[in-house]
Amino acid sequence: MHNPRESSFADDVASDDDGNAYVTDILGNRIWKVSPDGEPLSVIKNATFRQRPGTMDNLIGLNGIVYHPNGYLLVVHTSGGDLFKVDPKTGAVSVVRVRGTLKSGDGLELISPTKLAVAGMPSRLVESSDDWETASVTGRYVGPVHRIGSSATVKDGDVYVNHIVGFGLGKKKTHVLAKAVFAPL
Repeated sequence: MHNPRESSFADDVASDDDGNAYVTDILGNRIWKVSPDGEPLSVIKNATFRQRPGTMDNLIGLNGIVYHPNGYLLVVHTSGGDLFKVDPKTGAVSVVRVRGTLKSGDGLELISPTKLAVAGMPSRLVESSDDWETASVTGRYVGPVHRIGSSATVKDGDVYVNHIVGFGLGKKKTHVLAKAVFAPL
């Protein structure tokens, strides 16, 4: 399934209703499907994952991933800023046409079937009214400016962002968890 000569770096994971895991590879721009028992099942690799030419727009590839209750995956490409809708059964990939930017997007978490939190620097609220064919960035949350938002979680309708990597501003904590209050755009 994986050629050891290809660069890879497993980053984020989502699971479907059957317990299969989908793991993003930020260097190889692919998604590994793994059974509940940890057995590799398949690899989703598609030329669509590389939307923009050049090193800077592909330095960090597929990253955040979430399984949508309608049976597909939403995946963000960190450097390029693209959001992809992936059918895990067929491997079909389409680009969600997003109004606004998702560059530096990292962890994804669904707030509802139509609302998505995208952790990053800054973190964003994204909404879709057509089953993620198109979407709009509708809110922005910066959080601690000396940290990078890496993952998001939702509890009781509130979004919490895990901020990693301090930039030496006197804090020795490695992570800061903060409730995200999105400013409307």
